[in-house]
Amino acid sequence: MTSKRKDIGGLGAIDVVEAAYRLDGTEAEWLDALLARARPNLDTGCGVYAFTGNDAVPNFPASPAFAQRDLDAGFAERLAQLNRDADPAFIDLLRTRLVTCGALEQTVGSNSPIVAAFRATLRPTGVQDAFSLFAQDTEGGNITLSAPSYSVLHLAPRVRGIWRRVGLHAASALRLRRKLASQATVRDALLDPSGKLQDASASVAQDKTARAVLVQAVDAMERARSSQVRDSPERALALWQGLVAGEWSLVEHWESGGHRYLAAYRNRPEIRDPRALTRIECSTLKYLSLGATNKDIQFALGLPAGTVSSCVTQILRKLHVPRRTDLAVLADPSRMDRLDVTIGSRELGVLTVNVRPRGVPAETLSTAELEVATYVASGWSNQRIALERQVSRHTIANQLRAVYEKLGITNRSQLARAMTM
Repeated sequence: MTSKRKDIGGLGAIDVVEAAYRLDGTEAEWLDALLARARPNLDTGCGVYAFTGNDAVPNFPASPAFAQRDLDAGFAERLAQLNRDADPAFIDLLRTRLVTCGALEQTVGSNSPIVAAFRATLRPTGVQDAFSLFAQDTEGGNITLSAPSYSVLHLAPRVRGIWRRVGLHAASALRLRRKLASQATVRDALLDPSGKLQDASASVAQDKTARAVLVQAVDAMERARSSQVRDSPERALALWQGLVAGEWSLVEHWESGGHRYLAAYRNRPEIRDPRALTRIECSTLKYLSLGATNKDIQFALGLPAGTVSSCVTQILRKLHVPRRTDLAVLADPSRMDRLDVTIGSRELGVLTVNVRPRGVPAETLSTAELEVATYVASGWSNQRIALERQVSRHTIANQLRAVYEKLGITNRSQLARAMTM
């Protein structure tokens, strides 16, 4: 058993990202190598574990790959039970988020029955809490990294932000590995560490802009890996793009003779066109439906802030929804209808979405107020909402007061009824 530590760290984040983009070996070998890189920052004294999935939520028993390092024996024996008895509310929370990262109380609140059930199950082992990073790849795959703890964990917002970005990289890398395994993608370009193009597909060779962005991305990646930058996780993660221009992932490639190159593979999220969305808009929509912020999308897809903002605006216009929070229903199959039509030799998929608010008229509240009202109706405390939205409790209190005034109600119970009528 390793020595105990009080906090989860983030110093070695870029080491984990490097491991994520290694394409050699099986998925289980890849996961084990990734966990080995993550362990120095995550292990609190109980060991660490990780697993991948093929569904929108963690499913430990059905995991395609599992890895662990010095996991507490008692905790390991109860893993399957924890998964089997998981609260449906917790599963729903994960399903609708691109990335969920933090200690248990930070994720669901200290007074949540989920916390009580977790501790009751693990009482014989002494485990009180766990860090967990769950990230979806937007195509059904996911990865979970977790570290149980004998004491309650308190991750600083900075550290949670670092691991959130690591999760985006790990999910993107998992998507690429599975595409390569299914032979659904091929290498598009090969560049040396200086950014010089050595080989390219016709689409890249004939596209000056594509060549330029790949060269810039290689230069940024090399700087992220330098000794001057890698010890600053925020700087390194800002340089290393999960996707380049929403299109390619860059991975290390070694030729015979020991020559190192960077290979570019197409790895954009795929979605059937629901309503004349462009390719980039389709990719953006996948992340929006999982509650991603513009900054998340900018980072995950390697797109400029202005491009992401424009995409969001166009998606809302084309899907005829008033605000981005309405796009969350795309993760709720009960509110989607699919119609496949054939025109000549072409098959088109038409997606219709029921975005009518359940109870509260969408136009009544601002986007922020509607989100706060939804959290309150789900039983969240002001403190938990403030942590989730990364604002002060005072801000949440003011927004909740405005909600009460607009809806003509006076308490949380009335709000919960208004949201579900």
